[in-house]
Amino acid sequence: MKNKLRKTLSMPAMISALKHSFSQVKDHLCRDGMSIQDCLLAGFAMFSLKYPALMQFDHDSRFQETKIHNLKKLYHLREVPSDTYMRKRLDKVDPRELRKSFKPVLACVQHAGALKLYEYYEGCYLVPLDGVGCFYSNEIHCEDCCVKQHRDGSKSYYYQALSAVIVHPDLKPVLPLCPEPILKQDGANKNDCERNAAKWLIEDLRREHPHLKMIIVEDPLASNAPHIKHLLAHKMHFILGAKPTDHQWMFD
Repeated sequence: MKNKLRKTLSMPAMISALKHSFSQVKDHLCRDGMSIQDCLLAGFAMFSLKYPALMQFDHDSRFQETKIHNLKKLYHLREVPSDTYMRKRLDKVDPRELRKSFKPVLACVQHAGALKLYEYYEGCYLVPLDGVGCFYSNEIHCEDCCVKQHRDGSKSYYYQALSAVIVHPDLKPVLPLCPEPILKQDGANKNDCERNAAKWLIEDLRREHPHLKMIIVEDPLASNAPHIKHLLAHKMHFILGAKPTDHQWMFD
C-alpha cells in the first residue's frame, strides 16, 4: 500500500496528470510560440514553490540555474514565460476551463486507495465551503471585480473565490476541489455573490462527482431555506452554522 501511494501520489505523477489536463485548455489568443500549457505549468510551479511574488519567480527562472533545471525537469516546462507574458496569456483563460484539471489529481488519490482514509461518517466525506480572498486594490480592477464602497466615497476592488476541499479531522492534508469564482455579476452585495457562487459550485460538484457522498459544511450565511432546498435537490448532506441574531425563531 505504501509503495502504491508513493508511486501514484508522488510529485512527478501529479504534475504529469496536470500537464495532460493543461494541454486540453483552450488557448484563446492562439499565438504561435510558447504554449498555453507552459504558461499554466509555470503558474502552478510558482504557487507550489510558494513564491511571494510573480516578479521574484520571473527573476529566479531566468538567472538561477538550479531553478531553471527544476522547472524543466520536474514541472516539464519547455520554456519559462516572463511575468508579463504569463499574465497576458493566463488573463484570457476562462476559469471554468481549469475545472478539468482538478479531477485527475483527485483520481490519483482515489486510485491509490487514499481517498478511503477521508471517509468521515457512513461513507461520506466532509467538504467545507468558504470564501477566500485572491486580490485587493484601491486602483487596479476589471469588470469582474467585486466593489466595496467606503464611507468617504472611495472604492476598493477585490476578487474572491468560494473554495471547497475534502477534509478529515484526523488528517492534516486536504484534498482541493475546484473553487468557484465570486464575480460582481453574481449579485448586488457580498452575501448575494457568495450565495450565488455556492449555487454554481454545488451544481458543478455534483455533476463532476456524481457518486461522491458529501457532507457540505458552511457558515451561518448558508442557513436559509432556498440554499438547503438546493443542497437536498443535489443529494448533499450538510452541516450549517446558525447564529441567534440570524435565526431567532429557531433558537426560541
